[in-house]
Amino acid sequence: MRLILKGLLTSSLMSLSLLAQASVLMKPNPVPGAEYPPLLQGDYQPNITTPEAFLGFDVGQKTATPAQINALVKQWASESERVQLVEYARSYEDRSLHYLVISSKDNIANIDSIQSNIVELSEPGSLSDAKVSQLLANTPATAWMAYSIHGNESSGADSALALIYHLIASKDADTQRLLDDLVIIVDPMMNPDGRARFTKQLQQNRSSAPNFDVQSLLHTGVWPFGRTNHYHFDLNRDFYYAVNPESRGRIKAINQWHPLLMIDGHEMGALDNFLFGPPREPINEHIADSINRWSKVFANDQAAAFDQQGWPYYTGEWFENLYPGYSNYAEYRGAIHILYEQARTAEDGVRLHNGAIRSYKKSVHHQFYSALANLKTLQKNREAIFSDYVKNRKSHVDKKGKYADQSFVVLATDNHSRLQQFLDLMDLQGIRYYRNEQPLKVRNVTDQLGQQRKSRTIPRNSIIIPNRQYNAPLIAAILEFDANIKDEVLLEERQKTLRDGSSVMYDSTAWNLTMMYGLNAWQVGQHLAAGLDDYEQRKSEFKDRENAIAYLVDGADDASVSLAARLLEQDVNVRVLDKPGVYNQVNFSRGTVVVSIADNRHKPDWLGTLKRIASETGSHVEAINQGLGDGDLPDIGSEHLQLLQRPQIAMLTQNGISPYDYGHIWHLIDTQLGVRHSHLAQELIGRADLRRYNVLIVPGRWYGELSKGTMDSIDNWVKAGGTLIVTGSSVVQFAKAKDFISSKLLSDSFEDIEDYNLALTRQWLSEQDKMAKVDKLGQHMVADNIWYPWQNDKDLKPMDNKQLQRWNDWTKAFMPSGALLATRTDQKHWLTYGVDRVLPVLTDNAPLLMTKSVTSAVVRYGVHLPNSEAKERLIGWSTIPEGNDLSLRMSGLLWPEAAQRIANAAYLTQERKGNGQVILIANSPNFRGATKGTARILLNAMVYGPGLGASAKIEL
Repeated sequence: MRLILKGLLTSSLMSLSLLAQASVLMKPNPVPGAEYPPLLQGDYQPNITTPEAFLGFDVGQKTATPAQINALVKQWASESERVQLVEYARSYEDRSLHYLVISSKDNIANIDSIQSNIVELSEPGSLSDAKVSQLLANTPATAWMAYSIHGNESSGADSALALIYHLIASKDADTQRLLDDLVIIVDPMMNPDGRARFTKQLQQNRSSAPNFDVQSLLHTGVWPFGRTNHYHFDLNRDFYYAVNPESRGRIKAINQWHPLLMIDGHEMGALDNFLFGPPREPINEHIADSINRWSKVFANDQAAAFDQQGWPYYTGEWFENLYPGYSNYAEYRGAIHILYEQARTAEDGVRLHNGAIRSYKKSVHHQFYSALANLKTLQKNREAIFSDYVKNRKSHVDKKGKYADQSFVVLATDNHSRLQQFLDLMDLQGIRYYRNEQPLKVRNVTDQLGQQRKSRTIPRNSIIIPNRQYNAPLIAAILEFDANIKDEVLLEERQKTLRDGSSVMYDSTAWNLTMMYGLNAWQVGQHLAAGLDDYEQRKSEFKDRENAIAYLVDGADDASVSLAARLLEQDVNVRVLDKPGVYNQVNFSRGTVVVSIADNRHKPDWLGTLKRIASETGSHVEAINQGLGDGDLPDIGSEHLQLLQRPQIAMLTQNGISPYDYGHIWHLIDTQLGVRHSHLAQELIGRADLRRYNVLIVPGRWYGELSKGTMDSIDNWVKAGGTLIVTGSSVVQFAKAKDFISSKLLSDSFEDIEDYNLALTRQWLSEQDKMAKVDKLGQHMVADNIWYPWQNDKDLKPMDNKQLQRWNDWTKAFMPSGALLATRTDQKHWLTYGVDRVLPVLTDNAPLLMTKSVTSAVVRYGVHLPNSEAKERLIGWSTIPEGNDLSLRMSGLLWPEAAQRIANAAYLTQERKGNGQVILIANSPNFRGATKGTARILLNAMVYGPGLGASAKIEL
């Protein structure tokens, strides 16, 4: 009995010991730096809940979760007369995004009147000088304080809590005066889904002892990290593409308040210190001179405040301001923008190079202190800044102003759903647009290939956007075909490229919205206003017809692919028209979706399903009762109407895969197709039953490769009838894999370069409207003088293999970091349904593909333009035919060396493999959700591939 009791006692003590150890793990030891003084010091109102009382820890001591932040701001809004709380959006994971309007009690009571005054000042064209002076004297300046748009850059959101509490609870006289003079809008957490992922990872990777090692998981996080939102979009690049609900809600709110100052709190490398504006060159020329001037005033004041504390900092250096899609997009609407980049610090703290430990609270303090310094600068210079803002806005609509004589034209298109997406974005940004009911002759026209004409005629029903508007800088920044980069910046960029391969460019150098969207557009050197009408959106209709035999949705419209995918998901039989047709005097494009009664009469309520999905996708449906195609156009029962197979889509994901590429494709499937699909962990592919899928997508990679076993599994699956789609950097492994496909990388093709050039020439000849290089056709005697593509090789002196290798090594160093290039598309291939002959492609140092097959190169870089004086010549490895030039650059920085290397290489290849097919796309086809031209090709590949490119259905 004594032994039993002793055993029980020992067991109990062990259990208590284990519980104690578990408790230690759950409650880490206090971290060094915890003794850092409280951020909130002063006399505060006792009726306002303190952050510490609500959170259970001092503000900045730990990372507050999204749920805690949302609950706390709601609590404060219920307690304070200095604040209004507004929910401006909900994330994909249904989390609230709020902003708080903070000002004096009197200002909050009159906030609608104040906002009305701000709107008046933003449109000052009709205001008298006296009225402007009156409004300037009596209207508080507005500051927008925004934090943690990257979810794992956490200190900004925690500093926002300190800022909000200080502003609404402080009894300090200086704070009272600040609130009298300013309306301060705090957006405490711009990316709640990413922050939720990050804070969860903090919990999962915590140990019992503090960890200061910046390489540890506690500091780095794990794939896909907390930076991005649910679909892994970088929301800080989404401020004018506005793809995501977080961005759309925020943009709408900012545009309603017209802030004079916008703060954006970020984090950077853990061993750095603190960066703030102003930026260095390149600076976008559409940012007003006064904004650049005021940025230096704010920087001087902030630097003085940091000097007072003895804190290290720097300005500019890597921070440039060319791309307009960051949060600094507010500068194009008149705001002064200041970026904060605090060195990242996890809750445990970071050990610096000098051995000191920087605490998380100190990082939060830097952001909090910066905000107060900037707000004081705005207060001190309120009227002068407001006055410059009004002057700038007036100049934008001045008949003699910088933007007076420029308009943008989006040419009429049958892709109504994509055009409507573009116009929805114009509406969101407050940009006015019009329609020309009749053809309109205009002068000084430049097209997207850079061709200039003294006059051209705009087709009727085009979209016209005059640049003479209050938001003129924003319009110019996103719609001009090229951003102007100063010569001295280009010189520095060239020097860095040659010296060590580095760059002064932080992001893409091209972003033109019409090119990204794949919409044909012109720049016109005159103000267009007369004879224009407001645009009325085309309403989608279901146009039934008596004795209908089929229902058609035109293939030019992206909605047709969405409709086809969802119908196939519902087991409705769908066909696609592979060449243009005319039925009942209605023209239909290649790629038109056809749902016939003959195919579906045995399906229950298929017509009801069609009507419902047509409504959901915004598809315009035309019924026909005439199956005979006009002239030699296809009849409704011809082989040109091919039956589709239901796509069963899987996509590889997890470690090594780029979260961006993966997320952007995932978003496209969910939002555009809306069909079921699977995400497969790449390391488990060897154990997966791939027979469940007939489409497999391999997104681009950040690092690593697929294992040989995985490659073998995919190889066998493709041969059995699968459609493999590979994008971005993942293309390299498949192009290099032995015997996987015939397409190669440019650098691996030099031994057979003549064969690749011959295929290029054959493709060009096959596309000509007239028979080229063929004389005396029909003669009875055998011709003794035949032209062959290789006969001029001796005169053109092509490079040999060794020379090509040296040429390749030299030119690849100049590859672009984001330029929009012109490509030519095979208009007989099913992958180019709904895609124009000229397709803008955003590219960087992407793989360049080579193929000996004429039909495999679906999209090639470069567009032939006629030039009667041009002789046949070699550029790099490829021949430019006589009488032609090759146009390549559409927008952005492209060095001549890179242009020569890229010219005529394939951007997209498709080839058969057994019963299946392999489609290689050399970049991210749905980049930032905005490259809608190349995204259409991906949609075609996913939805039409199993029926059009593969010859056998995989057994399921």
